Amino acid sequence: MSTDPTPTDFTPPELEEIAELLPAYEILSFIAKGGMGAVYMARQKSLDRDVAIKVLPRHFGEDADFRASFEAEAKSMAKLNHPNLISIYDFGQIDGLLYIIMEMVQGKSLYHSAYGKTIDPTEAGRIICEICHGLAHAHKHGILHRDIKPANILLDPSASPKIGDFGLARPVGDFESDSSFGTPGYTAPEVVHHPAAVDESTDIYAVGAMLYELLTSKLPEKTYTPAASLVKCDPRFDQVIRKATHPTPALRYRSADAMAKAIDDIITNKAPAKNKLLQPSSKPSSATARTLLTAAPSSQKPGIKPPASTTTTSASPSGSIPGSEIKVGSNAPFVRNIIIIVALLGAIYVAWEGLKIVTAMRAAERDRIAVMKEEQKRKDEAEKLRKAKERAANQAGNTENQPSDPVVHPTPHVETPIESLKRLRTVLLTGERKEFPKGTLIRDGKARFFVKEAMSWHEARQFCENHGGHLAVLPDLADLQWLCSKLQSHDIIWLGAGSAGDEQWVWIDGSPWKQEIRRTSKA
Repeated sequence: MSTDPTPTDFTPPELEEIAELLPAYEILSFIAKGGMGAVYMARQKSLDRDVAIKVLPRHFGEDADFRASFEAEAKSMAKLNHPNLISIYDFGQIDGLLYIIMEMVQGKSLYHSAYGKTIDPTEAGRIICEICHGLAHAHKHGILHRDIKPANILLDPSASPKIGDFGLARPVGDFESDSSFGTPGYTAPEVVHHPAAVDESTDIYAVGAMLYELLTSKLPEKTYTPAASLVKCDPRFDQVIRKATHPTPALRYRSADAMAKAIDDIITNKAPAKNKLLQPSSKPSSATARTLLTAAPSSQKPGIKPPASTTTTSASPSGSIPGSEIKVGSNAPFVRNIIIIVALLGAIYVAWEGLKIVTAMRAAERDRIAVMKEEQKRKDEAEKLRKAKERAANQAGNTENQPSDPVVHPTPHVETPIESLKRLRTVLLTGERKEFPKGTLIRDGKARFFVKEAMSWHEARQFCENHGGHLAVLPDLADLQWLCSKLQSHDIIWLGAGSAGDEQWVWIDGSPWKQEIRRTSKA
């Protein structure tokens, strides 16, 4: 945790003090206070429009690094213009106080409107779609939100969502505090385990968690329970949620717009795309190939917890602005037999996942022991060499006039690529990417490693997962051409794709197939 002392007893300035500091605005009322500032409702006199003014505690204005970050992010946010984003009109510092002038949203937060309720699936899908469109606009301008949650989404009188609190009040480099870089339940794994890997897919993870919460009134748990088994909704929602909240960022939606399209297809009742890989024959296959291993970077409480230190950018003062309404759906459970079946399936799934973890840990331990034995063997060889030199020196002293036998120096052991992969296996499984196995090929931030071992496609996929990666995904022609340039003409490799029926192929992360490759296997 950060050791930088941060005052927590922030006292919001009085209305009269704000009016004196900002004479261009008529301060109408106090809206809310949080650990990162206070929000006031005001009227801009020159343009005769309502605005929200957010004032930050004085100790932020005293931090030169924070002021520079605040100014840079405020300028970036001011360039955004989208109906699902709260607009930034102005910012500045006066009398040691940093402030932001924002669009005034006449409504409540999504947290206050939907907490503890199951929302009608069509309504929930519409809200999440609009949130995705707003996020996509910000992402295209290089801006991440980093703390998507219901408390940071405001609903206008027509129940249209507007995203606020884009990290303008975040201390520089504060990646450890939940309030400054995500909120438990909505935070993607890489935020905790690999902060350098945070990108657009991190925001998409949080949106997926919100969709599940709107449908079921609670956050998804570590052992996923399908939303369709808890409430009456289209099972395709679970497909969207699972992909959006996949632990591996590379296997989530590549953009917020792509996620919005998938949800829109559901709520407009379009036929689902045929993107499920065909199951191969259970008969053993003799097909073999080299495996191409692609490296990939590496908790949640039910319900929405009230924000601890986040101030919504604008909200309605008590009793002055009517809240928006959203449709609430039925949360009646299915019949008892269906619940029993779901419970049994969940127990089987937990047992299976536990078995996979135990198997992976045992394999990692075997690899560790093998490495230790190899190191001991090298030490023994070095000791033998030392003793041989001593004997040679002694013999030379006793028989100076006799030629001595030449000392044979053993060739030092050079670690092979597969040995380095075994050595790094435990580290790679944790998601750490500081070191890659010898012979790894890196292109556009993606690391690929060849395994020269004959195995079927399913064996190759399992091998990759046991080493913290996945089969290679090459959606672009340039990637495929680059890969081919690294292979010999007789090389055969497995890729992370398969047949989707009707002579159509699809990548395992859902990306469309664009390559002109048609050779397949039942393995």
